[in-house]
Amino acid sequence: MLKPDERNTKVLIRDDLKRYVDLNVDFGQTRDQAFFKSTENALLKHVSSVNVPCCVHDGDPRDVMAAMALGKAFNCAVGAHIAYPDPAHHGYQKPEGITHEELSAWLRVQLGAFKELARVHTVDVHHVRPHGALYRSFIDDEETALAFAQTLKEIDPWLMLVGPAGPVLNKVATDIGLRVAPEIYLGKRYADTGLPDLDRLHETLPSQAAYDQGKRLIEESTLTAASGEAVNVKFKSLHVTPAMDGVVDLAARLSQLLVQPVPVTMLDVAASGW
Repeated sequence: MLKPDERNTKVLIRDDLKRYVDLNVDFGQTRDQAFFKSTENALLKHVSSVNVPCCVHDGDPRDVMAAMALGKAFNCAVGAHIAYPDPAHHGYQKPEGITHEELSAWLRVQLGAFKELARVHTVDVHHVRPHGALYRSFIDDEETALAFAQTLKEIDPWLMLVGPAGPVLNKVATDIGLRVAPEIYLGKRYADTGLPDLDRLHETLPSQAAYDQGKRLIEESTLTAASGEAVNVKFKSLHVTPAMDGVVDLAARLSQLLVQPVPVTMLDVAASGW
């Protein structure tokens, strides 16, 4: 078991960082509970941001509060993992006929409840990351993504939106004026467009291949697409999932390339040299 003083070894900024990149992970989902218990939360030593569910697509309120407190204990930026109201499929299916107005209302419900649960342990909410079918909307459903982002800005313009790097997230930044952190989902296959290959989104690369993918991104800002072509991408965050085999070792090796990952909300500060 990690001792409390072992958790607080990460600092926000160091001068010797080679690259300012966030490592984020989903934390607090029901399906991941056994993994985090078996590894004694070791993954949290190597990431800088955690995305915690909001008790709609997944997450018991007590577990959510515990996840927030642990994220804070490990000096991770804590964010809300927002999804469609789809508990039967854990947020991986878009409810038939759901309107932008309904999605906006569900976003307010989720973020409002999340902030109240965070208050219990004086946890600051730093960012929002869409989950499952909603995450996919930020790849191929611009209207839904913009509607989501507009509501998020109305709720709290200081929150950062973490989502898939690409033209939709770029438009969120330019048209809505919301701060964004484009991410690459490590272990997923990407097309020549620099976007995830939606036809193969259910597939996950082996751990070594995911590490090679992350290493190339950190060192060269390029992805190897399914065609074998090198694709330049602009990103601020790398996403790792507990569902991947060897994810703790993967995150540890990637964090060594960075010297230390930087929490998502500190990226702009770090890059400015402040």
